[in-house]
Amino acid sequence: MKFYEFGDPGNPAIMCLPGNFMTHRQFENIVPMLEQEYHVITVSFDGYDETGKTTYTTGEEQARKLAAFIRERLDSRIDLVYAESLGSIPAVFLTRFADLQIGGIILSGAEYMNYGIFNGLAINLFAPMTHKMMTKILSSGDVKFPAFLKIKMGITDDVFQPMLKQACQNLTLETTKATFWEAVRLYPEYMSKWEPNPNIRISCWYGEKEMNMKKAIQHLKRAFPNLEVNPFKGLGHGEITAHPQKLVAELKSFLQKNH
Repeated sequence: MKFYEFGDPGNPAIMCLPGNFMTHRQFENIVPMLEQEYHVITVSFDGYDETGKTTYTTGEEQARKLAAFIRERLDSRIDLVYAESLGSIPAVFLTRFADLQIGGIILSGAEYMNYGIFNGLAINLFAPMTHKMMTKILSSGDVKFPAFLKIKMGITDDVFQPMLKQACQNLTLETTKATFWEAVRLYPEYMSKWEPNPNIRISCWYGEKEMNMKKAIQHLKRAFPNLEVNPFKGLGHGEITAHPQKLVAELKSFLQKNH
């Protein structure tokens, strides 16, 4: 796992956690807009740090490493954790560390992904297919998503094209499978067993065009009774990152309401 810091450490701290296939570069367009007012920390997870020497294991393990950073570098206090997609898994696990003071968490596109008894079959099919597809896209620069992915994510090839430079260039099949497994486990195997936590401010963001969010919101509201829900009209999964000015305005609005 790699951490990148920007801005004055004395300012309110924002930690940004990337989505699947992405590195810390997913936030490169918003860092310049935030670093004058905030201490910004962007992260590349294990398996996504482009060294080829690490492997993503579990969201809980990633959260332990994030928690260690928050304790050591931020005196156990973080003003905001902003998580895109896959980043939502370690983000919610951070709420399990009682010693951390977390001002708020934004989960962007924390979709419900579970196929019940077909989880193993689905992952054995989709993980290699997705890894092969991403490897081909990254090597050629030619984005051609399968139709079902476009429908599921609510985005087009043109929307994803600019994101290529932010994606991990050295991703293994092992990491891809591990992240798929964590995604299907998030709600039924992890969060459904947690006691409701009404004491932390959490907002669920999502694009109106993306699927698999209704059930996710139900689970999130059970785990975090004071959940805020913020849908973005006309956008798909993760597409808010393609609109940095709007994204920064929404982040600042969330922070201001919390102080």
